Amino acid sequence: MRSANLSVISTELRQRLKRLWAACLLPLYKHTILVLSIIFCSGTLLALWYLSHATTTLMQSAALQGITMHAESLMELRNLYTSEVVDRLSDHNIEVTHDYLDKPGAIPLPATFSMELGRRISLLGSGMVVRLYSNYPFPWRKDGGAHDDFEQQALAALQAHPQQPYYRFENFQGRASLRYATADVMHAECISCHNARPDSPKHDWKVGDVRGVLEIIRPLDSVVAQSHADLRDVFILFGALLALGLGALALVITRLRRVSVELEDQVVQRTTQLAAANQELEAFSYSVSHDLRAPLRSIDGFSRALLDDYSAHLDETGKDYLQRVRAATQRMGQLIDDMLKLSRVTRSEMSFETVNLSMLAQTVADELQQAQPERHVEFVCTPGMTVRGDAHLLRVALENLLGNAWKFTSKREQAHIEIGVTHQVEASVYFVRDNGAGFDMAYVGKLFAAFQRLHAMTEFPGTGIGLATVQRIIHRHGGRVWAEGEPDKGSTFYFTLP
Repeated sequence: MRSANLSVISTELRQRLKRLWAACLLPLYKHTILVLSIIFCSGTLLALWYLSHATTTLMQSAALQGITMHAESLMELRNLYTSEVVDRLSDHNIEVTHDYLDKPGAIPLPATFSMELGRRISLLGSGMVVRLYSNYPFPWRKDGGAHDDFEQQALAALQAHPQQPYYRFENFQGRASLRYATADVMHAECISCHNARPDSPKHDWKVGDVRGVLEIIRPLDSVVAQSHADLRDVFILFGALLALGLGALALVITRLRRVSVELEDQVVQRTTQLAAANQELEAFSYSVSHDLRAPLRSIDGFSRALLDDYSAHLDETGKDYLQRVRAATQRMGQLIDDMLKLSRVTRSEMSFETVNLSMLAQTVADELQQAQPERHVEFVCTPGMTVRGDAHLLRVALENLLGNAWKFTSKREQAHIEIGVTHQVEASVYFVRDNGAGFDMAYVGKLFAAFQRLHAMTEFPGTGIGLATVQRIIHRHGGRVWAEGEPDKGSTFYFTLP
């Protein structure tokens, strides 16, 4: 019971999803150009936004990488100056002082050297600013501390995490800029000098202490301007391509709609012709039904009269001939009835609704059992099979499929008939299986052709129209039908219903 409920829920869910998908596609069918234009424009805007964001990120990454290398070069130059110049000249009575310009033969302190180098870089005209500041400036430094909020935050951040640079992208003096700060860390070769100098702000320096900050400010306005110019060109190119694409799309859809209108006109014409042909077929069917039945009834009636009234004057051969005439006329009448049924299946109007295939199959099976109560047939039906289709036509299809199974298991003492479903990825496949006479797969191509039989009339009666009727019903529902079998081992008929 639980599996049956799950099957019903799964079928209903698939049907709801199909209806939802159809509802989503309806605006596309009605307003194709508008919907596709909105999709293309949205996609283009999204692509351009992503391109702009990626360009900004790339530009900032390149600027950050460049300024990091610049800062590392300045710090390495200062270390080189300290180790290779100041330390080498310390034993030659050469004074190292901040006011070296006023003292002949003196050289600048490493910090003074760095500040002078930064000043000269700032004067080159590129807009780059290099500055060295500290919480512990020497007394002769008049501007040694932090000047603004960024520098105060940089000092605090680098005191806490000396190995991690501090930077920010912001407007500086009216220009888009990258402000980058890195810690000036006390090295072992500098401690003795700093702790021994009388004017040192501290005399307890240790290796790794942050003695100051090296800040580099790099203007990015020229790079930003060039980036915006490049993006503007890309926007123009994308816009032109989008306009051309939408124009081409509009032309294609307009042409397709024109062709669609032409096809609709042709369909109307063909429908009119088909309606006329159906009327002619209806008239022909009426003629077949009435004009052929009358002589057949006459032949059958007079043959029966001869048997009833003149049997004494006929020998056994003559009686046999008349019996054969009567059997042929009755078979001809059955063929006419089946042919008319097949034509009605093709022409009838269809009304789609939710059909409980399990209940329908059980009803047909009960009717077959009531018609032959002496037979004992094991009938198995999977519960909860629901489909969308024409209830009347689906009943006719099940009557033929189950009727065939009932007929071809008539010689089995333990007859078994089963109707069920297997759920596959592309569709649900329904089946009717029996353990009856079966058939040779070499002749499966003739199975669904009208008036084709694989068994003799003396073995199993019938006109060979039932499976042709089933195929037309399933095809009218948009499904397909096929069969598998083996002589004397039964057969299975499969069909799908979208």
